[in-house]
Amino acid sequence: MAKVILEGRKISKSFDKPILSKVNLKIEEGETHVVMGKSGEGKSTLLKILAGLTATDSGKVFFEGEELDNPEEVLVAGHEELAYVAQNFNLLHNRTVLENLKDALLAFKEDFAKQQINQLLQLMRLEEVKEHKIELLSGGEKQRLAIARALATQPAVLLLDEPFTQLDFPTRQILLDAIKEVKNELDTSIILVSHNLYEAFYLADIIHILKDGDIIKSGTPKVIYENPEFISVANILGEVNLLPKGTLSKGQKKLLGIWSENILIGTENDSKYHLNLKLTEKLFVGNYYRYQFRLLKKQKLIVKSLSSEFKVAESYIVTFPESHLFELTED
Repeated sequence: MAKVILEGRKISKSFDKPILSKVNLKIEEGETHVVMGKSGEGKSTLLKILAGLTATDSGKVFFEGEELDNPEEVLVAGHEELAYVAQNFNLLHNRTVLENLKDALLAFKEDFAKQQINQLLQLMRLEEVKEHKIELLSGGEKQRLAIARALATQPAVLLLDEPFTQLDFPTRQILLDAIKEVKNELDTSIILVSHNLYEAFYLADIIHILKDGDIIKSGTPKVIYENPEFISVANILGEVNLLPKGTLSKGQKKLLGIWSENILIGTENDSKYHLNLKLTEKLFVGNYYRYQFRLLKKQKLIVKSLSSEFKVAESYIVTFPESHLFELTED
């Protein structure tokens, strides 16, 4: 059985209003967990609490079974095995990449420091800019350096607060690949806060959805995608179509959902659910076409398709494969 490396038990926190309410979270050794949710749901606060940087109002945080000290009762908040990377990077300015890494390893022997620096420069794709000063680095390079500094002392857990914010896609992909390589090479547990579905699915072993102060859904990316369970979870994960009871047939007794990419146009399969719908809008959005159909009087149906053949104002048979339908409830 894998060892629980970091655990939050019944974490509660309020500022002007309640932010977190009795949140429970377990991270096992070598896992990557992603915390998602709308802005203001307390994702960053939860991350800082788990890192030992912010005190709880109630509840406890444990690292390898040992309770962390209250950050308000120690001289230096945090834990040497927990490395937290904030959105502001926290780098030494007017210093080079190499000097920033050396500074993070001042307390260690020269041989170990040299080995760590070389490995991190390679893992974080920073070898070509190691002599550059911070002011000359791009946003992506600064972010990779901030993570490299955090990893310099070989922490057991890396906590990242939205590390991909304001990065373009190619730069973001470089960082995503670097983080995945760090996990594989160093066997580091990672907790990441993100708004982005692609980032979450690319990295996560486990995804947690935070809403109204609590985690309302946890699971692997596949499990959560196939059964989001709640409307709010589905809305966070992607473009979902809500099908009120009776929409597909008189026998439909519950609210159903289906992802827009799983609906078929002009194709019948063995599903019993087919509707004849009028196409009202067609948009080319890069790697697919986004079709909009009139479903009910005030409701639209969105379908993503690779096919370009369908025409606005025409009616088509739209099929809802039963294997891709899931029940949804309000939360």
